[in-house]
Amino acid sequence: MRSPFIVIERDRFVARLPDHGDDLERLQDQDFYVTVTGGPTYCVTLMTLEAIDAVLRRWAQTGEAAGGRYFYVTDLVITPRPGITAMIEAIEALVEAGELAGAGRIIPDSAAD
Repeated sequence: MRSPFIVIERDRFVARLPDHGDDLERLQDQDFYVTVTGGPTYCVTLMTLEAIDAVLRRWAQTGEAAGGRYFYVTDLVITPRPGITAMIEAIEALVEAGELAGAGRIIPDSAAD
């Protein structure tokens, strides 16, 4: 049986994202579960500025978020370009700098894993 997740392993973390069958180098908006080696699992959303702009324009039409007057995501990391490569590079940099805890939300009970 095929896993519903794509798993990307690095020395200091494992990242998981839902497998939607998309072209991974075209991703503009993706939630990741990142488990730090010997540590907890975090949820982090990575988006490009283009993806944020598209959401705001859509909300201006639908009326959501006061007609697109604001945008927020609790655990948002903005990447300068689309694609899984750029997103994993951002996660690697966050882990290396010890900043993943500030950028993501810990998944409850994951510290015991």
